[in-house]
Order: sequence, then structure tokens, then C-alpha cells
Amino acid sequence: MWSFDRKNWSHWILLVFIVGFLVSYFGFVSWGRLGDALEALAERPAGAQIFHAKIDRADAIFMIFVFLFLTPLALIAGFSVVTFVGSVLTGMLEAIYHRQGMPEWVSTLCVYLLLALAAYLARAVWYPHVQGFASLIARAMIMATR
Repeated sequence: MWSFDRKNWSHWILLVFIVGFLVSYFGFVSWGRLGDALEALAERPAGAQIFHAKIDRADAIFMIFVFLFLTPLALIAGFSVVTFVGSVLTGMLEAIYHRQGMPEWVSTLCVYLLLALAAYLARAVWYPHVQGFASLIARAMIMATR
């Protein structure tokens, strides 16, 4: 028999998933808002170029499967690149500006705040691509369910 341990975080995550599934299964949560959000996202013109050609339901289902299968790998690769760049920049900052008694986490925090600021300032470059990709996946999800 499985016993719930209040101190174990994985038990809390499992509990949240179980409660969410039951609430959804018994109809206490409406998925209409999610469907409306998907349709609004799919109407954006950024992802429309790929769907000019004739794409059937099987292609849309395959596209969603590949997206769901490869997303964790892409996230791990992205976080690895950010971690590597942050480590290199932190090492450079430590070599250039190191004070006696200053903890290393101060330099690490400064570098990651600067990386976050750089990503925010460069959002005009990467954000349209993210919107286009999200629109493409939303179109594929709508096409696969109809």
C-alpha cells in the first residue's frame, strides 16, 4: 500500500496531477477556454506559411508527436547552453573582479541577471520566432482534433 509522505515533494506533484485529472474527468473544469486560446493562437499569421500546402490530419498528428517527444531534449539542450555560457562568464568575472571574502554566488547571480536582461532586450529578435512556432503547433493541434 502506498502511503502519502507530506515531506516528499514528488508525492505532492503526484497528488496535484491526480486531483487535476479527477477534476477534469468529472467535468468541473471546462476546456473551452483552452480551446479558444488555441484558436486565437492559431489565427496568428506567423505560423501560416507552412500550412499553405496541403497537410492532412496524419501529418498534424505526427507534428504534435514530434513536438511532444523532442521538447524535453530541446529544453535540456537550451538550459545546458545557458548554464555553460553562465559558467564561462562567471569564471571570467571571478578572474577579473574577485574580492577577498566575496562568495561565488554573487558573481553567478550577477551573470545570470545580465543574461536575463540581454534576453529581454533582444526579445525583438527571438520572440516572433517563438510566436510563429507556437502558432504552428496550435494549428496542428486544431487540425489533429478535427
